[in-house]
Amino acid sequence: MTAASKATASTTPCSAPLERANVVCRFRYDRSSPFSVRLDFGSTPDDEVTWVISRDLLPAGTEGFSGEGDVKIWPSRQRGDTPSLYLRLERPGVTAMFVADLHPVRHWLDDTYVAVPAGNESMLVDWNALAGSLLPPA
Repeated sequence: MTAASKATASTTPCSAPLERANVVCRFRYDRSSPFSVRLDFGSTPDDEVTWVISRDLLPAGTEGFSGEGDVKIWPSRQRGDTPSLYLRLERPGVTAMFVADLHPVRHWLDDTYVAVPAGNESMLVDWNALAGSLLPPA
């Protein structure tokens, strides 16, 4: 299987800064959903929570503040000697903030752009199937 034909995933330890608890976060990308990435948080499949976000938020968030609404991402200049990436996820009544080492996330993200270069995402979408799934049955 070539890099261009497989889904990519990376497991990155994240910590919740205020509580200082460690949470496993798996970043996943699949060519069948080329505009998004999935962030799976949790220590077991039974307690896993998945957020689906725009792939474009991540590269922007590694360089500066990115996002509005439910998802915000930004880099720090230093956390010790390691640059960090902050993720703030919100839904009504609940806010969670995580921090991860920036470089492993950036390397994984670069791999997603090898699999599907920026600007080529729409060529992988089956627009007829998508339209059919949105329309009521005839």
